[in-house]
Amino acid sequence: MCRNHSLKTFREGFNKYSILIVLSIIILYALFFVPHFASRINLMAIMFQYSIIAFLALGQMLVVLTGGIDLSQGSLVALTSIIAAVAMSHFGLVPALLLAVIGCTLLGITSGTLVAYTKMPPFIITLGMLGIGRGLAKFIANAKPVPIQDPFFRSLGRKVIFGIPLSVILLLIVCVVLVWFLRNRRLGRYIYAVGSNEESARLSGINTKKVKLFAYSMSALLTSIGGLVWAARLGSGSPIGGANYEMESIAAVIVGGGSLSGGKGSVTGTIAGVLLFGVINSILNLSGISPFWQGAIKGVFILLAVAASQIHSKKNVSMERWAENE
Repeated sequence: MCRNHSLKTFREGFNKYSILIVLSIIILYALFFVPHFASRINLMAIMFQYSIIAFLALGQMLVVLTGGIDLSQGSLVALTSIIAAVAMSHFGLVPALLLAVIGCTLLGITSGTLVAYTKMPPFIITLGMLGIGRGLAKFIANAKPVPIQDPFFRSLGRKVIFGIPLSVILLLIVCVVLVWFLRNRRLGRYIYAVGSNEESARLSGINTKKVKLFAYSMSALLTSIGGLVWAARLGSGSPIGGANYEMESIAAVIVGGGSLSGGKGSVTGTIAGVLLFGVINSILNLSGISPFWQGAIKGVFILLAVAASQIHSKKNVSMERWAENE
């Protein structure tokens, strides 16, 4: 019995910290063997770029926890930037930011409603929303980039406080709030319950439809924040911006310990997944590897990570059954 308990404790500890161990090893490799990796310019570039992906990944994590997926995030980044850029020239800074966030969130609410109240797969619904978001962005902007004239908003994209980008500080605040919410609020625990076993959650009295609606709405809200950070950093809105960002956010969640089957995932693991891809991307760039090969290398890495996660999950189930029989 003691042996089974020790084995289970070790397995749980390894599962919890494996992504952090891998991240630490890769960072140590980069520090010692990759020239200029530790330079201030390179580290700031990683923080600026991947803080944007992190907002999307946190929203994606909430959706994945329910057993769903959100493919619309990249197009919502573009739509948010376009709404903000166009509205800023007509209504001013604050109304423009509110319009951008509300517009993006409304599309998330639409996706969540369709997922919760119809039998259509989330993949199909959010794929359709990807097209809608991208189409709206191109229509509003007439398929052209829209420069942002407000100097204060543009300065926020490169604002640094005590050596830390403002976007990273905002991200840390969001992370703290999400960790508290998932651990201490009933709705946060319901999200895990729905993803683990939706039917059991429903029979226990949980309104699974509202939980799903909330997850997709929050995904869009967090994506809109990432879109605003992206627009401030770029200094304009772009109807083709955010391309493939949803793929990076999904990959970060899965590599960080999430499961597309639902019920598994954490804020810490997701952020570690984002950092892992940021560090790998930086290593590839600094090593002079062709951009054409970089996508292929990252794709192979994602496949290996997902395969390892699936194999590990099956092993866990087998070992639990073995422990029960013992």
